[in-house]
Amino acid sequence: MSGSGPGAGFGDSREMGCSRADLERWLREFTGQPVLQADDEAIRVPVADFEIQVRVSPAPLRRLGLITFRALRVQFIYPPERAAQAREWIRGFDFHTQRGGG
Repeated sequence: MSGSGPGAGFGDSREMGCSRADLERWLREFTGQPVLQADDEAIRVPVADFEIQVRVSPAPLRRLGLITFRALRVQFIYPPERAAQAREWIRGFDFHTQRGGG
């Protein structure tokens, strides 16, 4: 992966209703990796023969009546030539984080 600024990689973004600790736990559960390399900016996830960087930043709190929920802005960054494999991995991770369904 090259660079670290805007446009330095290719990826997908979303907002997730969780804490960073929740996200890190879900990533460990999903990957089967007991420890993932992380710093303040990103969590590095090995996938087959490439890496997905999961960048996180706080999002505004979500409110539903009197209830307040945490939220994170999450960006998955991966090499453009691995877009199909990365998006398949992200789709599997999304299924892993679904709670209850509808």
